[in-house]
Amino acid sequence: MTTTVEPPGTVPLPTTRSHPSTPHPAASPVDEAGSTPTPRGSRTPRVDRWLMPALYVVGALAGGLVGVIGFAASYSTLEAAALGWGFGPTLAQAFPIGIDASIVAFLALDLVLIHRRTPWPVLRLSAHVMTGVTIVLNASAHGGITLSSRTLSHAVMPVLFVIGVEAGRRLVVRAARLAEGQDVEGVPAHRWLLSPIPTFRLWRRMKLWRLNSYDRAVKLEKARTIYAVRLEQKHGKAWRKVAEPEELLPLTLAPYGLTIDEALMIPEKERQAEAERNRAAEERQAAQALQERQRQVEAKKADAAAQIAEMQADAEVSEAAASIQARTATAEVKAGADVAAAEAAATAQTEAARQSAEAQAAMLESAAVRAARQKAAAEEKATAEAEKAAADAKRAAVDAKRSADDAARRAADERLRTAEINAQAEAKEKETADAAKVAADAKRAAADARRAAVDAENAALDAEALLKLQPTERAARHIARIILRQYGGDVEQMSVETVADALGGASHGTASKRRQEAAALIAEGYTG
Repeated sequence: MTTTVEPPGTVPLPTTRSHPSTPHPAASPVDEAGSTPTPRGSRTPRVDRWLMPALYVVGALAGGLVGVIGFAASYSTLEAAALGWGFGPTLAQAFPIGIDASIVAFLALDLVLIHRRTPWPVLRLSAHVMTGVTIVLNASAHGGITLSSRTLSHAVMPVLFVIGVEAGRRLVVRAARLAEGQDVEGVPAHRWLLSPIPTFRLWRRMKLWRLNSYDRAVKLEKARTIYAVRLEQKHGKAWRKVAEPEELLPLTLAPYGLTIDEALMIPEKERQAEAERNRAAEERQAAQALQERQRQVEAKKADAAAQIAEMQADAEVSEAAASIQARTATAEVKAGADVAAAEAAATAQTEAARQSAEAQAAMLESAAVRAARQKAAAEEKATAEAEKAAADAKRAAVDAKRSADDAARRAADERLRTAEINAQAEAKEKETADAAKVAADAKRAAADARRAAVDAENAALDAEALLKLQPTERAARHIARIILRQYGGDVEQMSVETVADALGGASHGTASKRRQEAAALIAEGYTG
């Protein structure tokens, strides 16, 4: 593969879809030494240091002298003519002042309105009309409107006075346009004669896209021509059909005033803007996820509180069951004692009855045996009833013991359930701590992002200070950075009121204009 060596000063062609961000040499208005080239027709700084102030002084003195002489000549001529035209002495003295002062007043008001950006052409037209009136009145005051040396001598001074005022007006207007960055350099006449159609395209591009410098426009045109030649060298005669769309962007967007670097950087800026939008969407999703996690944590806290309340109720139930168990055990012990006492009493009664019966049987072998036996049977019946009562009492004690065992089993189950609830509560507390850690990490990332935004804003302000931009340009760049960082580059999402607040309470018109200028900067590829 043959390596092509590019000659110095040529425009490098893009070889991949990822274009470099460094500016091309042919599209930069800075020369090889790193300084801005000297404009056409400019003098050296040493000459300007003494020549221009001297010219200003000479112009001011000469113009003032011509104005004073013209006003004095016009005043004396019109005053004498006014006396002959029927004006009284007082009005004859005021009449020349009213005529000549109206010219100065109209031109001064015209300059004021131009400075306020509300020009009214009627004022300048009125000043010119009054100039014509002054010339006619001065000429007709001596000899009428005829071409003669006498008429010309009285008409030339007002003409010189008006020419001096117009020169001052042009100087003030041009200074104001230079301060506002609106002064447009014209295209030389020889270019119109030598190449009218390309010159018309160049002039049209300068007017449409506010290319104020003719030299800059020529350099941009030269860079595009070199770029087209390099494309032809790379792809051949059919380069317009063979070249990739991104390679043709500088030529396609040339009518819109874009440089080669700006056109080549458009795809990269679009990708960066898309990445920025994706990042913003991810941040919004992360914020929403964090809010959802916080809501879940709050819900879990509420569930944990409800479970704790339930556990407290279960503990109260367990305490009641333990109290019942204790009372049951006491009743069981008491019942056992009663059964033992009843058995002992029944045994004693039985033994006493048996002994009594034996004694009576031994002593009485008479007819009273039947009665004794009947009495013994009655006593045996009473004994059987006592034994039955003791058995019933024993059965009741067994039932009470069974109830106590069931209460103890239920208490063990409650203790097991309480342990499980405590384990769940510990797990939920761990989840809450993890969520708090995630929230702290998100806050730390947001703080880092804000710190990076502040650093970027300070860097932009330092760059603007080095560039010595006008306050209006700084304000427009400030609004452009806010739109790029907070609104994803969408100008319409930032209202005029928000722009006014960002500018420290500026008026609605000023805020609207700064937003339009910020939109133009973003459209031109400004990234802050």
